[in-house]
Amino acid sequence: MPTIHEGDAVQLADREPTAADAKSQLFYAHYQGVQGTVSKLYPDGTALLIAESGSLPSDVRARHEAGTTAMRQKWLEGLSEEGRNRLSAAEKKFALRYSLLVSQADLRPVGSAPDAAASPSAAAPARHDAAASPAPAPRRSLEDMEADEDRHLSDLRQQKSRG
Repeated sequence: MPTIHEGDAVQLADREPTAADAKSQLFYAHYQGVQGTVSKLYPDGTALLIAESGSLPSDVRARHEAGTTAMRQKWLEGLSEEGRNRLSAAEKKFALRYSLLVSQADLRPVGSAPDAAASPSAAAPARHDAAASPAPAPRRSLEDMEADEDRHLSDLRQQKSRG
């Protein structure tokens, strides 16, 4: 089994939950195949996974998007009109992360072959609609994405202060 590091693009195992999973609450069948980025590895063998919203099951994704929209609206309504007017369009359209605490043993690098022990039937259809999508493009690290976002927001602030 390959070693997983923080910042790696991974996918949750495609396997049936066990009684131990119910007790630990680290694996649920509806999250099988979810892809994301490892944010933190913990010494107890767990990992914090920041899930890509496109790989979530459709009902979970819809609920997450509805919650994000509601929270964004509540936040904007709590600001003064002057405060709202100072925000750029990008700052008004924030997105919430969908985080999962999972066992490191259930993580597979994106693009790796399924583990025969973890997936008794590799030919079985996936349980959600993301499996039909094409393979994801190579992933940039979380640090690279955050640095790009910081540069972009800085550019927007500079443009706003000039104009």
